[in-house]
Amino acid sequence: MRLLLISVLAFGTGIGCARAADGCPSAKTANKGFVVERGSSQKTEVLHSGPAETRTILRHNGNTILEATLYQGLFELDRLDRGKRSAFRPIGDLAKIFPLTPGKKVAAVFEQTEGERKGELRTYSLEVRKETDTLSLGSCKYKILKVQRSRLDDKSKPVFMYTDYYAPDLKLILAKEYRERDGSTELIKFDKISPTAR
Repeated sequence: MRLLLISVLAFGTGIGCARAADGCPSAKTANKGFVVERGSSQKTEVLHSGPAETRTILRHNGNTILEATLYQGLFELDRLDRGKRSAFRPIGDLAKIFPLTPGKKVAAVFEQTEGERKGELRTYSLEVRKETDTLSLGSCKYKILKVQRSRLDDKSKPVFMYTDYYAPDLKLILAKEYRERDGSTELIKFDKISPTAR
């Protein structure tokens, strides 16, 4: 499941590539499309549709297994997972959440519908860590925001889910950090990035 989450599972934080490496998608070129890879068999094509939506298509060994549409690459709006469709309708204006800045805390409510099943309300709390960082994918380096994501269930306290390593210039989550029961953490990230072949 974590392999799927990394794929979907996003401005103004500076230039996209800290290095001027040829072939590194940047804030200026990301709208032309690019591909991120994990291992030798998993590739995700990333397309920006308009100023707010990011579309991802995850393929494993050439077979499409997950398609998703996300708001700014950070909130899922729609996903088709091996033929099973889920929709997430925001309750409120997501545009007011952006741009994300270090230290910012926000909440977003969605009505989640799966197939014909009646929608359920889901509330997510996001907290952007105050420190910024960089993350390398091959020879490409990107400025990221670490966004701690929690789920709010009814009146219970927030349940921590994971930390998104979000690259605002690409409108994409490049990695997810999970907490293990023993207190250690596991980082699942993409290994490579390249422009979409034309």
